Amino acid sequence: MTEYPIVLGPVSTNLPFAVGADLEKESLAEFMTSLRLTTAMNLIGFPAAVVPVGVAGGLPLGVQIIGARYREDMCLDAAEAVEQALGRITPIDPV
Repeated sequence: MTEYPIVLGPVSTNLPFAVGADLEKESLAEFMTSLRLTTAMNLIGFPAAVVPVGVAGGLPLGVQIIGARYREDMCLDAAEAVEQALGRITPIDPV
């Protein structure tokens, strides 16, 4: 992480699941497999922030911003920069 202090990766390797799909026994294994990068960052102790970047099929898409150990500040700064560049992404009407 010396040459590239921030790495951008997917939150999931699949498109968003339908709401509630993670509660179905048949879908759980696929759901967990799609989160390998997210899980790996937690296991090795690298800080990461997730920020929405778009919408697919009415569901939000996000990216994972990964930093070096103890550099949560860089992850949060990068996440803020992405949010400012893209604006607020709200796929579901909050009303």
